[in-house]
Amino acid sequence: MGQADQIDGPAPANTVFFNNAPAKMLAVALHEYGSPHQFKVQLSNLPRELRENEILVQVQAASINPMDCKLRSGALQQLYPLSLPVILGCDLSGVVVKAGPKTEFSPGDHIFGRQSLDRIRELNGTYAEYCAIDGKEAALKPEDTSFEEAAAVPWSGLTALAALTKAGGI
Repeated sequence: MGQADQIDGPAPANTVFFNNAPAKMLAVALHEYGSPHQFKVQLSNLPRELRENEILVQVQAASINPMDCKLRSGALQQLYPLSLPVILGCDLSGVVVKAGPKTEFSPGDHIFGRQSLDRIRELNGTYAEYCAIDGKEAALKPEDTSFEEAAAVPWSGLTALAALTKAGGI
């Protein structure tokens, strides 16, 4: 079976299906620890069927923060070993395509949020066309904020909040 047959073949049974969407998605995957040159654009399976507390997001923007760089370089492989290749990315903004019944979101909502490190290992990160995230890790994007601006907030915002509350005593 050639590579073209694999791409055109049926999607696995655990693939999320919804109208007007491909059976595969484009993603940027890390194939080896090291420099950013280790990333490769590839076709990947869509995330598995959603759990009741998850939302499927069509990613409009993803940001890169120091945690992403440490994961990519392998600096955290003792603490967070990854099965390579892996789709990294912690922060995102996008449009909800599908929402689990125990979330506060609906298809069409514009959100921003984050993917936890454990979920990157379990599913995939945000460097993909679609990402399934925990609904508690997302919020509605302010209307006057661009997708790019919103994607820069989650991890850096939590880091700033931690600094203010823990170190600053606020």
